[in-house]
Amino acid sequence: MSTRWGLVGFGEAGRVIGTALAASGADLAVHDRVLLDPERGPGLAEAVRAAGAQPVADVAGLADRDVVLSLVTPATALAAAEGLRAVVGDGVLYVDLNSTAPPVKEAVAAALPAARVVDGVMTGGGIRLDGSRIPISLAGPDAPEAARLLAGAGFRTAVVGEQVGAAAALKMLRSVVVKGLEGLWTEALLAARELDVVEPLIAMVEETLDRWPTRDFATMLVTTHVAHAGRRQGEARMVRDTVAGTGVEPFMSAALVARQERTARGLERAGRRAGEVPPTLADALEVLRSLPG
Repeated sequence: MSTRWGLVGFGEAGRVIGTALAASGADLAVHDRVLLDPERGPGLAEAVRAAGAQPVADVAGLADRDVVLSLVTPATALAAAEGLRAVVGDGVLYVDLNSTAPPVKEAVAAALPAARVVDGVMTGGGIRLDGSRIPISLAGPDAPEAARLLAGAGFRTAVVGEQVGAAAALKMLRSVVVKGLEGLWTEALLAARELDVVEPLIAMVEETLDRWPTRDFATMLVTTHVAHAGRRQGEARMVRDTVAGTGVEPFMSAALVARQERTARGLERAGRRAGEVPPTLADALEVLRSLPG
């Protein structure tokens, strides 16, 4: 018997995933609260049918589904799950693909005690990619089955944890790096514009980044952070003051100073010798984790 799929939410992300799922030949029913709107509902219903799926205005229309994917707004992810409590029966696989924090994923699981809830996130370019090319990370006791079914429908999947919330946490931590880079680039380029050195700055950073594979670059930065935080805290203060001197508020640079100073204090209190580079990333993280505050 083929898998019967349900999708809650047919906004931008839901439309991309739903279209890719239907294109794989899946039996897909789609519910979106907009379908209940007398003015907008007919147009959305037509879009669902054009994607190769069946629109269902009432959530009860998802009662016969084997797998239900949730792709609503982050603010409504828990409410959507609560609204499906009477519909999602025993053993139904409920894959929450919403971009929410781990506690919300856990609350979704608690709201659907009869279902097998899987925490899922989409990364790596998001909805700008073709639906089947979007990387989907999954976590929870039933994540392997969800990964198998989604992979069978042509999606790229990876199981990243055994507990609901692990995939959400992974995406949040990825955002520390990616959105942190966004903030760093914004601050540096604004200051560079004031000094008329935008292109030279991009070229200088580009030369550095192009030298290193990502994994090696992360390892180099963190291991040498342990070795040289004492010296780099002074450099970080100069960085902050240079940005401030251009008239740009040094939000990111000030955070850089705080991180370097905290590590330097901890290393000094721990009696660790300056310049000693840990042999591995794991060793460096353990040193940092164990530093006194």
